[in-house]
Amino acid sequence: MNLKNLEAFYWVVTLGSFNKAASKLQTTQPAISQKITAIENDLGFKVFDRSSRQIKVTDKGLTLFKYAEKFMRLETDLVAELTENQHLTGTIRLGVSETIVHTWLVEYMEKVQREFAKVSVEIVVALTPDLQEGVRTGDLDMAFLLGPTLPFECIERSLCDFELSFLAAPTFKGGIGQMSFRQLMSHTILTYPRITYPYKDLKAKMKEQNVDEPLSITSYSLATLLRLAEQGLGIAVVPRLTALKEIVEGRLEILNTPIQLKSFHFTAIYTQGNNAALKEKLTDLAVQTAQLEMQKLNEKIKNVKAFHV
Repeated sequence: MNLKNLEAFYWVVTLGSFNKAASKLQTTQPAISQKITAIENDLGFKVFDRSSRQIKVTDKGLTLFKYAEKFMRLETDLVAELTENQHLTGTIRLGVSETIVHTWLVEYMEKVQREFAKVSVEIVVALTPDLQEGVRTGDLDMAFLLGPTLPFECIERSLCDFELSFLAAPTFKGGIGQMSFRQLMSHTILTYPRITYPYKDLKAKMKEQNVDEPLSITSYSLATLLRLAEQGLGIAVVPRLTALKEIVEGRLEILNTPIQLKSFHFTAIYTQGNNAALKEKLTDLAVQTAQLEMQKLNEKIKNVKAFHV
């Protein structure tokens, strides 16, 4: 069986579209249709039910799809085993959450340049839902984002966790001593929008302790939230390591409070298919880099004294 035809079938099923599969494989829709017809002629049965307007896989087509996944995985393992990093080529479209940009992305890209000299990387910074959709549709090759990922066919690897903290400018006019949750919520809160994990966790704490929802300024931009906090406009609720530079330089300080919010968990995701061996190796490097750099960042934050307002 022609593996290229099998790859085309895999992507038509995965993406639910002949056109999207053609775009993913950088070919035309008629070429994809020819590959599917060739598979059906070789095997002697239909893999798609053509009586439906939508992509509908036949029972035998579903069985074939399971083996197509295995074939593609074996191909990836073979290429990864035989090819040295410096000889791998290609262009990878990498989606990244802003939290990663503010912490260890630079160190990661430096390592990519050293170890994968012939690989080009196009970086797209976006929100997790957009990154998930980009990987699912093939617009992105891989992504570093909040996990776990919504269920679709992809490889997912754990990267790191980020602890959320309450941060404010040294000139912030708050109370004196340790701040209770009720005291915290009496000030303007600077954080991510209401539909995001941090705000939902914060709101759950409000309900648990019977505290009214505070005034808030929300933004998807981490840089915006940090700048607003620096200007004394409120208390930022963000991953503390993303503000390490501001904390070390004395522009922001960690508030001393007993409140503990859930940590952010980040993962790397990618799909099988084009450049799968390269994506696997780049993900391995991301896992190693995240572990090493997060350890360094956490050591630095330990040396910063908590701010008692």
